[in-house]
Amino acid sequence: MKKPFNYLLVLFVLSGFTSAKQEAEPKSTDYIKEIPFNFDYGLPIIKATINNIEYDFLFDTGMPNALSDKLTNKLGLKSIRSASGSDVNGNTSQESYVIIDEIKVGGISFENIETLSVDLSSGFEIGCLNLDGVIGNNLIRTAIWEIDYENKVIRLTDNIEKFKIPDSAEILKFKTNTKNKYYSPSVDIKINNKKRKGVKFDTGSTGGITMPLNFFSNVLDPNKSVEYFGKASAALYGKGENIKYVDSKIESIELGDLTFKDQIVTFSENFPVIGNKLFKNYKLIIDYSTSKIYLIKQKEYNNSTLDNFGHQIAIIDQKAIVSLIYKNSEAEKMGLQLGDEILKANDLNYRELLATDACGFLFDNPHKKMESLDVLVLRDGKEIPLKLKKKVL
Repeated sequence: MKKPFNYLLVLFVLSGFTSAKQEAEPKSTDYIKEIPFNFDYGLPIIKATINNIEYDFLFDTGMPNALSDKLTNKLGLKSIRSASGSDVNGNTSQESYVIIDEIKVGGISFENIETLSVDLSSGFEIGCLNLDGVIGNNLIRTAIWEIDYENKVIRLTDNIEKFKIPDSAEILKFKTNTKNKYYSPSVDIKINNKKRKGVKFDTGSTGGITMPLNFFSNVLDPNKSVEYFGKASAALYGKGENIKYVDSKIESIELGDLTFKDQIVTFSENFPVIGNKLFKNYKLIIDYSTSKIYLIKQKEYNNSTLDNFGHQIAIIDQKAIVSLIYKNSEAEKMGLQLGDEILKANDLNYRELLATDACGFLFDNPHKKMESLDVLVLRDGKEIPLKLKKKVL
């Protein structure tokens, strides 16, 4: 089984476009259906059917419905309007919208859906997912959904009573910007008793909890924090600029009536978001008709330890490039720099591995299985040997 994205890609978030002007319309009533999903990459990917052909779609509460431009062309769909959008990293693009007459999810037909047409292979990381599209929030809002991470199935219904919701379920209220037809659910969170509104509840993110650094900087304990610099997140149009990040162990996190103690939160300039790293510990039920999310615990959320080699890598032009450096880490002290290419680590030749299966390398980074590294780094045409050990940061 392939592994989820490593920490370097923890913020896979598709965002920024307003939802469609024309609403999806479910054709069926009094139904309950079940769809298996693939969670190998830390994202729920399901099958949906258009014209009796199955395609792979990301189930994403953080983005409107979307088709890859390749599938748009295959289906012969014509643009009805254009819109400018941006991803979580601030990258922007002008895209078009099309109308899907019918798409079936779990055998349930949704009709007349205005759908974003976008290049889903423009960024290397997203291209590795081989997505045909996104089941987005303008479609999701027209049904009630249960995401069962333990059994890797998504269930949908038009009657919440068809789901078994225990008395122990936590209920989280959410808001959407219905005036602008932006249906991504947003919730409130407290970090060390400081409240932040408008945090995106995003099944299109592989991360845990990511918050704005400038908003929370005064409530962070520097003795429980580590800084790093570079490009940590992959989004719809690729990575953003090099920025500062802080991972901090937080004494108290409050999400509705849920409380988490001594868990790591990532702080940066990026948009605040909660993602699948937390969600996968629960069964989620999302009900837009009441603006409620039910969280039924399946296991304990544990994101309390950060250990690595003081750096992270990105794959650029089939090369392993250092994209993040942790402050005061052994990697920084040994002189590792952003932009260095790692040629070898122990007995692994990275160029050979990437030439053979770059996506496989991305999803199952061999670094995670090692405790020490003898690396060979290429910088300005010069090869530099370095020794690194994994440490708890």
